[in-house]
Amino acid sequence: MNLDTYKKYFDDALQQLEKRMNHDDFEDLFRGTGEIHKYENDYIYVIVPDALTKFKIEKFHLKDLNEHLQATCPIKIRLKFITKDDAQKEQESTQTPITTPEEASIDKSKRKLRAEFTFANFVIGESNRFAFLSAMKVAENPHSVLNPLYIFGDVGLGKTHLMMAIGHFVLDNNIHANVVYTSAQQFTEDYFLSTSTKKGREHIEDFYNRYRSADLLLVDDIQFLEGKTGTQEEFFKVFDYLHENNKQIVITSDRVANDLKLMSRLKSRFNWGMVVDIKSPDQDLRVNILKRKLVFMINNPKEVPLEVLEIIANNFTNNIRDLEGALRRYVTYCVSLDLPFTLENIDVALGSILPSKIVETASKTKNIDCIQALVCDYFRLSLPELVSNSRKTAIVYARNIAIYIIREQYRTPLKKIGEMFGHRDHATIAHGYEKIKDSIKINPHIKVDVDYILTKIPKE
Repeated sequence: MNLDTYKKYFDDALQQLEKRMNHDDFEDLFRGTGEIHKYENDYIYVIVPDALTKFKIEKFHLKDLNEHLQATCPIKIRLKFITKDDAQKEQESTQTPITTPEEASIDKSKRKLRAEFTFANFVIGESNRFAFLSAMKVAENPHSVLNPLYIFGDVGLGKTHLMMAIGHFVLDNNIHANVVYTSAQQFTEDYFLSTSTKKGREHIEDFYNRYRSADLLLVDDIQFLEGKTGTQEEFFKVFDYLHENNKQIVITSDRVANDLKLMSRLKSRFNWGMVVDIKSPDQDLRVNILKRKLVFMINNPKEVPLEVLEIIANNFTNNIRDLEGALRRYVTYCVSLDLPFTLENIDVALGSILPSKIVETASKTKNIDCIQALVCDYFRLSLPELVSNSRKTAIVYARNIAIYIIREQYRTPLKKIGEMFGHRDHATIAHGYEKIKDSIKINPHIKVDVDYILTKIPKE
């Protein structure tokens, strides 16, 4: 096949993807994408405008595009994306690349950034989506209008992960960039040591050279500068120097800048660029985070039932570090004692650290019975009709309402809900839940039905 034929298959895959996306979002992402660069080793290389577009397509849409190609193309082909600049460089020269693999390996080993804290390993949800997109924009185009980037939120929500991901991205695209990562505590210590030795002037110059030479300065937990007036003054000088020289600054904190007890002119500087927050993750995001972490813990992540992840996610709701720690403890316990990954072993493995006891089976059954009765009464149905295999629109709607409320109110595992609704399978229950979850956002009548039934649930 020639390149025109490959382009035809790629365009067909794009058309199928467009049907499942918002039109404006599709146009924004795929505008300027579509030229075939080459075909090599079963891969079609498609040119995209820039690295940010490449990253978004690969992270969110590559799987769907490849699946469509495999279903329609008579030969085995997959997609890879290459930026316009990289394609041009490849055409201009086939000589030794600027950065050899050995250099890249040495560079990564010397980075003061956690290797796993990359954009590819960051799990995205509604609570962190805007912060993620802002971080990607900064990484793609440092010292733009988003300078400084100020990320705030509670402990353990991913602020440091995003910050270090920016550093990795910049270094991956420019090995010679000077990325300086520090914490506010380390900055304070560096300043103290530079001014408390006999070689004062020499050491203070080393201090200034280290921080003022940064192309990208990453500062973690800026709130620890509170009460340290002298260090705040020095940080202010470093900040202004870098900003005036178009160097990117990224800062994290546990609070919005205006709530910090810092000098006013420093807080004002923090608000110059882009301020984004990361909120506590919702249930879906917590489960997705656990799925991602499992990949690095055991060979076959599917051995751990979804219901196990849901219960862990339901009991560790505010802090991703605690969430990951609970999963690691559960997996280690089961593996060490050669036990199956079952629901029963959660309480044994995590009993001493559970913030709340796992809801007992009898209680869960009682909750489901209550919601079923309320829904039947509201829609004037019998329980046998509600749990039957009937596909009548009114019955399906009532059944899905009941599933949605049970899931939202009690975070009951989908398998358990399925057992109480005529032994339906996991996928069927999930579909019913998602149907109402999506529809309630756009149909006020559905929200009225749900809200009314919620008011009838007995108070515990």
